[in-house]
Amino acid sequence: METIDINNWHRNKTFEWFKGFSNSTYSMNVKMDVTKLLKHTKNNNESFFIDLLFIVLKGLNSIEEMKMRLVDGHPVIYEEINPAFTVMTETGTFENVRFNNCDDYEKFYQIASEHIESAKKQKEIKKENYNPENCYNEYYITCIPWVDFTQFIHPIPDDIASQCIPRICWGKYTEQNENYELMLNITVSHIFVDGYPLSQAFIAIQEFLNNPDKILIKKGK
Repeated sequence: METIDINNWHRNKTFEWFKGFSNSTYSMNVKMDVTKLLKHTKNNNESFFIDLLFIVLKGLNSIEEMKMRLVDGHPVIYEEINPAFTVMTETGTFENVRFNNCDDYEKFYQIASEHIESAKKQKEIKKENYNPENCYNEYYITCIPWVDFTQFIHPIPDDIASQCIPRICWGKYTEQNENYELMLNITVSHIFVDGYPLSQAFIAIQEFLNNPDKILIKKGK
């Protein structure tokens, strides 16, 4: 984690302006083409959710502004941001799952699979997973795979530091003219993320989606 020098930062005035908002967040919903990813997951018998999770994280972490946070009132930038996502348990409730991000796809897939399967079998929700301390180096991720939505609004707390954590959601993929699309929502704080870097995040994710065989690589292949 590196502290940003406000005095020599080109966005210092924008930063101070939006930091004064009670809610500085805004969101964008973009249709993403997942045709090649869906084909890849079926051909390799892989989880569509885990593969998409890996790609989304890779895309977000390629954008500097997406890794900026507010810690003790000071702007900082993390080297790497970790996933924090919801998993539905067998009781129908949702558990938050967290683990350190890993750029090694095969290792990431194994870790994610183990955490997801463990969470699914839980009978009770672990309270500590809902109120962790100082977990700013995360992306809050959820999935609504039952519907193809056109808009999504996340619940946003009054805590300004929490508002700076990007929130991500995607919906059900649907067939459109022999291609498959899904809506991807990314909600960010204007304290750190302007429209250009947010757009660049979507573009980066789509580029990875267009080349899953080059991104989702297992050893020996």
